[in-house]
Amino acid sequence: MRISTRRLHAPNAFASAMHAGRSIALLVLVATLGASAATGASAADVQLIQAVKNGDAIAVRDLLGREADVNARQGDGATPLHWAAHLNDLEAADLLIRAGAAVDAANDLGVTPLWVATTTGSAAMVAKLLAARADPDIAPETGGTPLMIAARQGNVAALRSLLGHGADVNAREGAQGQTALMWAVARQRPEVVRVLLEAGADLHARTKSSRRHVLLCCQKSLGKTEGAVWIEQGGFTPLLFAARHGDAASAELLVAAGAPVDDTAAAGTTPLVVAAQHGFHEVAAALLEMGADPDAAGAGQAALHWAALRGDREMAEILLAHGADPDVRLTRGSFLKHDRGAFAFDKFLIGATPFVLAARRSDTEILRLLEAGGADTSLPLQDGRTAVMVAAGGENTGLRRLRIAEGQILETVRTALDLGVDANAASLSGDTALHVAANSKFDNVIRLLAERGAFVNARNRMGQTPLAVALAPPEAPDGSAIGGAALGRYREVYAAWVTSRGQTPTANLLRSLGGTE
Repeated sequence: MRISTRRLHAPNAFASAMHAGRSIALLVLVATLGASAATGASAADVQLIQAVKNGDAIAVRDLLGREADVNARQGDGATPLHWAAHLNDLEAADLLIRAGAAVDAANDLGVTPLWVATTTGSAAMVAKLLAARADPDIAPETGGTPLMIAARQGNVAALRSLLGHGADVNAREGAQGQTALMWAVARQRPEVVRVLLEAGADLHARTKSSRRHVLLCCQKSLGKTEGAVWIEQGGFTPLLFAARHGDAASAELLVAAGAPVDDTAAAGTTPLVVAAQHGFHEVAAALLEMGADPDAAGAGQAALHWAALRGDREMAEILLAHGADPDVRLTRGSFLKHDRGAFAFDKFLIGATPFVLAARRSDTEILRLLEAGGADTSLPLQDGRTAVMVAAGGENTGLRRLRIAEGQILETVRTALDLGVDANAASLSGDTALHVAANSKFDNVIRLLAERGAFVNARNRMGQTPLAVALAPPEAPDGSAIGGAALGRYREVYAAWVTSRGQTPTANLLRSLGGTE
């Protein structure tokens, strides 16, 4: 028989104790008595362990009277008291303790009877073992302390018993440096948070931080490695855990106790940004009411950027109502993470306002909301591209699961033009929205731009008109047009272009509008 545990630790502070701890609700008990009994154990020792397993108090009392070893160990180091704790057998535990059972005996994994009792959620067993002077802070290397487990479970009775017997309220688990307070917040246990704060829990404690080399979103073609940067991870406080897991009640308790409302993780993100990143409206509203800076953007993105990128209208409304700057600029791309799914900031959108990001996502509702909130719709990206140009590009890097149809792009361009974006604004390369639409072969967008006064023969810095762009050959495999295709595929595309040059619908449309090369 073996008492075993899984790892308690999350892979990083964002995943946190909530994700990490769910596998340890109960200990796993396997194998047979014969296979697990310690070598050299007497028959009485083996029978004692079996009697505890069977819940046979009479047999336990009899075997102890016949001098069976109360601390007999199985092959993995588990004792009869481990079994009594696991089965919440208070009578057997009492008999064993009176007979001299070692209350702090640890099996091969470092698990004590108290740790077992806390894991099974028995406040009565926890109290009995503590009364027998069990050490409340012994924990396996791969797990948290009994106090951390009780905090995660929301077991206030066990928690109070542990604290009353001197449990370290600020003990940390080894992998990420998380505390009982962080575990309680991650499981949305405000009643536990209150008890821990009263006991002196450190609301300024941080998880471990580390550096990681990553590629920022998003590559224009496979194999491109531009944009590799070092990023900081971790450094989460209990308040950041509350933002990450949507616990508004705990967030309010933490700030009231003195947690800085605009504290930052290692990456520079504030609790408000984290709440917006994960779509927790109640937490965001609570943080703003408590004075959070709506425009904080230490990691390069503000909360309103996340609202626009996610298409989260409610979050955008909350932020604007609390004075968020609708023209805050994106200063850095981000990288794709599993818990964010499709959402990441493309490094090619540096300088973007939330309005431009909404255009990138073809979200006309948020475009209108931002304009009504005072957004300057004419503000371009760092490279000069406007919201109309970004929308007309029709790309979806950074939103890999989002497929935007041409009809939706057309409506986005129409909305952006209605809201004041100049159809003839040019980027630093001299391209206009018509150049972009011609390159994307969005004929309906081209018609709309022409109707709104776009210059059909505007030339970019390479001297190309929109028609010339439409007639340009596809790029080689190391370019972006066919994104890493094999050379054979490139040759097929090139041959098709040679055959159709001058006969494409887009080229014919531009000629009909007066376009020239």
